[in-house]
Amino acid sequence: MHLLLGKLRRNRVVVISALKKLLIDVVLYNLATYIAVFARFDYSIKPGYLHIDDIYGILENLIFISLEIIFRIPLQLWEYSSTKEISDIFLVATLSKLFSYPLFYFSRTIMHYSRGAYLISYVLLVGFLTSARFFYRLYKERNRKKPQKHALTKRILIVGAGDAGEKILREIISHPELKYEVAGFLDDNPTKRKTHIHGYSVLGDIASLPYYVNRENIDIVLIAIPSAQKSVLRRIVALASETHAQIKTLPGIWEIVGGRINIESVKNVQLEDLLPRSEITMDDEPVKKYISGKTVLITGAGGSIGSEISRQVSRFNPDRILLLGRGENRIFYIEKELKEKYHFTNLVPIICDIRNREKVFKIFEKYKPEIVFHTAAHKHVPLMEKNPDEAVLNNIFGTKNLLDAAAKSQVKKFINISTDKAVNPVNIMGASKRVIEVMLRYYAAKNPNTVFTSVRFGNVLGSAGSVVEVFKKQINETGVITITDPKMERYFMLIPEAVQLVLQAGALGKGGEIFVLKMGEQVNIMEFAKLFIRLSGLELGKDVKIKIIGNRGGEKLSEELWSESEIVMPTENPYILKIKDDMALNEKSFFEKLDKLKKLAEELDFGKIRKMFSEILPESRLTN
Repeated sequence: MHLLLGKLRRNRVVVISALKKLLIDVVLYNLATYIAVFARFDYSIKPGYLHIDDIYGILENLIFISLEIIFRIPLQLWEYSSTKEISDIFLVATLSKLFSYPLFYFSRTIMHYSRGAYLISYVLLVGFLTSARFFYRLYKERNRKKPQKHALTKRILIVGAGDAGEKILREIISHPELKYEVAGFLDDNPTKRKTHIHGYSVLGDIASLPYYVNRENIDIVLIAIPSAQKSVLRRIVALASETHAQIKTLPGIWEIVGGRINIESVKNVQLEDLLPRSEITMDDEPVKKYISGKTVLITGAGGSIGSEISRQVSRFNPDRILLLGRGENRIFYIEKELKEKYHFTNLVPIICDIRNREKVFKIFEKYKPEIVFHTAAHKHVPLMEKNPDEAVLNNIFGTKNLLDAAAKSQVKKFINISTDKAVNPVNIMGASKRVIEVMLRYYAAKNPNTVFTSVRFGNVLGSAGSVVEVFKKQINETGVITITDPKMERYFMLIPEAVQLVLQAGALGKGGEIFVLKMGEQVNIMEFAKLFIRLSGLELGKDVKIKIIGNRGGEKLSEELWSESEIVMPTENPYILKIKDDMALNEKSFFEKLDKLKKLAEELDFGKIRKMFSEILPESRLTN
């Protein structure tokens, strides 16, 4: 109460408004008593039974006023009264009558008192207090200034006539300055068809979306189904994509805390919302167990995957994180972010090219890392087709430097990042990654004190150079998106998912395995591009064009997660599969060919590099 009074003293407008509301409630309190006595005694006031102006009535009023102040009832805004405010009113009315009852009960021998009238007054009081708020809110809503009809007014069709849809409708009604005009709802629940929510009709089912968008001249389709499965979301987006309307949505149900949905919750539909599977979350405990208290080295720490590994690793209380990369700006920024945003300060930024074998060994000797996450690599397929020497010297022999240093230092775990392009590789980048996978098998077999394991990714949405980034750049610069082939399709995953897979692989790995995430279905790139254009608020053929440019070299129409010679097994993690390759390998021949490959790379003999890859990897399908 002290805090309430202090607030009232500081704000005169609040004081006046609160006193007005308190006065109205007191009048209604006594009016309920008057009518109750009037009704109890056959519509006449029997002398001595009213008790409004005697000591008992005054005490009863003081109890009511005190409870209103304690529960902050005068500070409620009547125009926004909801079940919470009504429940508070009900509680105050109930307690007031309960606390006042002993005054009359124990004094009934010296005064007139009717228990029937007292009970009737309680019922009337609750009705009067709640009705006053209801009719005031109704009045305000009916008389609220409506947005003027002009070019800036946006007509909205809400998909989903549930709690989220109702709440977002109330938000829109309460903010006329936004110039949004709701045309109605769509919902697949047949019991809601043709019903009304705050006066707005549920027009039809979701399948009729294109019809109602055109009929009602809709500007924005707002998807208000936070708990919807992604298949439902994709269906709605596909229907909306047939129209001119913008597509917006609310966050997932896990992002909406305590039912607080407001106009700021509305967001554009993101491509990751439409992946053909649910976003994957995994148990952190196994990861925490092997990272906590350890020195962790992350190569390529400034890159998309490396930086996300750094962020997630910092959550598991490692002793120290070594951020290794050759780009000083990226290392600078990830170090700064980890310190300022994630409050992890025991960091060692290391500028180093992994091809510098001598420095790599000195780093391992000096800092003694126990866990290594290796993400440093050249990954762009067309660039590596034109620069195969870099794929050999950086990807393969830079990794070999790390493997040798890790084996010598007896690192506990070495987790290598691979790619689905390593399966039956048709390009130099994929072939270099496949060589690394094979190489790790040898190191795992010869170094039982270190767990060497690999993780295969699909395409990672949002990573540097990913298809989303390329599409954005092409739209901004030329307005033309280039596609290799209309039939091309790819697996997609999110950066956090990819990193969770890496961290979990560290917990699951025993040595020599390859892990893959259950990726769901492949996504057609042409359809992906069309969807990207629509979600960007643009129109295909008018704002953006799609151009088929043909295979740039070394590109598959569809990717594979494993080859026919590999054995796929489940793991204890339901989202992760383990791949084991039992194909016999000749260690001496393998490393002799690698030495020849290195020499060819140093000589920039691109043609022979491709041939040597084909010798090392019989399953490869590299073309000249």
